[in-house]
Amino acid sequence: MPLDPTVIRDNLLDYGARTFWALVVAAITLLIARAVRGGTMRMLARNRAQANVTILLGNIAQLVIITIGVLAIVAIYTRDAFGWILTSFSVVGLVIGLSLQDILKNFFAGVWVLVERPFRIGDTIEVTGYSGTVEEISFRTTQLRTDDGREVIVPNGTFMTSAVVNLTRFPTRRAAAWLVLPADEKAVTTEDIRAALGKAEGVASEPAPAVELRSVADGKAQYLVTFWAANREAALAQALRALRARFPQADVRIG
Repeated sequence: MPLDPTVIRDNLLDYGARTFWALVVAAITLLIARAVRGGTMRMLARNRAQANVTILLGNIAQLVIITIGVLAIVAIYTRDAFGWILTSFSVVGLVIGLSLQDILKNFFAGVWVLVERPFRIGDTIEVTGYSGTVEEISFRTTQLRTDDGREVIVPNGTFMTSAVVNLTRFPTRRAAAWLVLPADEKAVTTEDIRAALGKAEGVASEPAPAVELRSVADGKAQYLVTFWAANREAALAQALRALRARFPQADVRIG
């Protein structure tokens, strides 16, 4: 059966027009994708996100725009069949998403941790009953090293649902001690106790140490002494030693 020249011409014109618009869409898509990638990376750089996160999210943003452009080009060529093709891709994407939901959850949580930086490598944090120093932050897990040398691998999704205590975010932490003196002892003033703490190495002068008389009972006066220090444990030991030296008749213990 001979081909109809009119049909051939119409088909050529039709596909030529589709190709023209497909090229236009492709050019616009590439320009927008490049602009989105650059804008995303500049925004993350201003927020001081890590370099690998900046590159990754910039590439993801670019890939999203390119995917939309490719779908638009497919729609230009397929027209009526595009709905069926898009439905097929949606079903496949849903199946993959459901099968990898835990991995994807930890991945996006890892991106959040690296961008927002609630803690950094070297910080000591406490999460879900574990306390340790952050050794590595990856896109799926965070590795902690505990004080007794154990390695704890925490899925990043945990940080989205559990409270995290950053023990090193602030430079000073509070410590407390009890000072118990005989009630018939000559009057002890707040300045006397603060002067004793002033001789303890590591005790911060600001905020100033606080002294509270909590009770007088059974012939004893109990004072609660609180202070701030960068190295809490070391400063607490020095403070106890200084209080015992200044008040040898007192019972001094950790608060």
